[in-house]
Amino acid sequence: MRLRLPIPRRRNRWLVPAVAAGLALSLSWAVSGPLRLTGAAEVPLSQGKPVIASSIEGAHWSGTAAVDGDNTTRWSSVFADPQYLQVDLGAPADLDRVVLDWEAAYATSFQIMVSIDGSDFTPVYTTTTGAGGNDTIAVTGTGRYVRVYGTKRATAYGYSLFEFQVYGTFNTATSSASPTASASATPSSVVSASASATPTVSTTASAPATTGGSGYVMADPPVTGVTPSTANPPHRYFHEFQANCAVSHHQPDDPIVFPNLPGASHDHTFMGNVTTNAATTEDSLRAGDTLCKVPGDKSGYWMPTLLDGDQAELPVGPQTIYYKTGVNDYTSVRPFPLGLRFVVGSPTATPGQFAAAPGYVAGWECGESYHNIDFPASCPAGQELNIRMQAPSCWDGIHLDTPDHKSHMAYPVDDVCPADHPVAVPMIEFKMAFPVSGDMSNVKLASGRGYSFHYDFYNAWDPAPLAAMVTHCINGGLQCDARGYDETNPQNGVALDDNYQVPGTKTEISRTGWTATASTGGDPANMIDASTDTRWTSGVSMANGQSITVDLKAAHPVSMINLLAAGNDYPRGYTVALSTDGQTWTTVDSSEGFMAQTVITFAQHTARYLKITQTGTASNWWSVADLTAYSDS
Repeated sequence: MRLRLPIPRRRNRWLVPAVAAGLALSLSWAVSGPLRLTGAAEVPLSQGKPVIASSIEGAHWSGTAAVDGDNTTRWSSVFADPQYLQVDLGAPADLDRVVLDWEAAYATSFQIMVSIDGSDFTPVYTTTTGAGGNDTIAVTGTGRYVRVYGTKRATAYGYSLFEFQVYGTFNTATSSASPTASASATPSSVVSASASATPTVSTTASAPATTGGSGYVMADPPVTGVTPSTANPPHRYFHEFQANCAVSHHQPDDPIVFPNLPGASHDHTFMGNVTTNAATTEDSLRAGDTLCKVPGDKSGYWMPTLLDGDQAELPVGPQTIYYKTGVNDYTSVRPFPLGLRFVVGSPTATPGQFAAAPGYVAGWECGESYHNIDFPASCPAGQELNIRMQAPSCWDGIHLDTPDHKSHMAYPVDDVCPADHPVAVPMIEFKMAFPVSGDMSNVKLASGRGYSFHYDFYNAWDPAPLAAMVTHCINGGLQCDARGYDETNPQNGVALDDNYQVPGTKTEISRTGWTATASTGGDPANMIDASTDTRWTSGVSMANGQSITVDLKAAHPVSMINLLAAGNDYPRGYTVALSTDGQTWTTVDSSEGFMAQTVITFAQHTARYLKITQTGTASNWWSVADLTAYSDS
């Protein structure tokens, strides 16, 4: 967490501690306070509807306050240009006027913008002579999403609205297009805790990137009745664990921002789940394999691909993805819900926005050079280029996704979750290492300059291992590795066993009487002799088609195989097939190895024979020092 100096405040404001940097976006469905009507008994179309704010000054000034019908509450942004407040009317409407009830911090230059899909916005009103107060603006246009977009403030403070009221009639003849481009790929994004990026302005209709629906994915069940914890548990230096995940592939897809639109995004580097692509869903992730150390972490993690000229430079080996507490009460952190997804950072951020974002840690780093907003001119030969960035860790408890892919998440305020995002979840921190050094003049991201770095997360953890790790490491105040082991506190034990499973969920099959054969190389009996001091090796470089076969001597239920290699001699790719008779084989898994220990899990089958076939290539010999098989307990 970074310390920020307080910003002087103007008079006549609520007496709460100042917050120098803005929070993440706020979204709420709540309606509170007395109903305030403009005109006869006409209720604004915007009353109580979901809102997105480019930033909020503090927890008491969320975007919700501008559509609650209460003129004693208000939205207030951070002290920067530009900013916006956007309301989702729920369906397209023919608009006739917008009423802006400004606090003393008003806009002199602003636009009213409308959109059918939440992505392409058309201005219906523009002024450079705004005078604040209660401003009734006649507009003509049709849209579901209405945005007030401020480009110049009247004061040194932010933008503040008591009420943002939209009037008109719902247009049932216009179909509701689904959102949405988001901060991960389009200029119409929201930049957390900083001035927002300039939205895309379209004067002609264009086909949105859609998959149907409103862009809101609801949690089922939602988490309600949570009050942000202000408890102060015993001090612990650490409350974290690592999810070590390797790169699987890179391609121009983004299933959060551009679902079902292959090639629509800039190029991304994907870690963890090997199946992630434009068509990815929660179900496809849960059915896929992973290059995370914990087989139960089927999540998708991705970021813009780093290029040196035209050459993609992919991180090598498991990368460090921390799961930490973002709040003071680390005991209140709970696991992510399945299917939660969000975007961290923005490809359209300016250098200032990148540096001011609450997820900023130390910028780009190499050698002894830190806090580089863009890539340094050079890095010491043989060093790696590193970056760290932290994600918001407060969830609204209602949505697994929102149209901008950010509004359902927020950063803590003074180490406490804001009231409209009360659920504390793990704070993800990417710590990426790229194999580039020397002259950096040709280094760039697929999304742009270094300050366009951002990343996406799509949760598909098996609930049991995630809960075990969160409870043991974060709630327990430990500094854990990927098994939940804290080497400075060995007396606390581990969360997961040697195969990265929840203890007691797998039973090892006895190796008594097993025999093994191999297509090439040394003595395959060394794989199954219960000694890691001996090993089978292929005797030649890894090549597609090499195989090892084990006869378990009797049929057993089999759901996991553990291969332990010597150093880097793990299989670069593999398929696993099972058989009851040694003649007819059923393939149960295919993936790739990425570290000395390869833990292969699959749906349980009854089998006497198992065969592992190499599908990759490498100059290394393939070796197996130990092979074990397991059944579900």
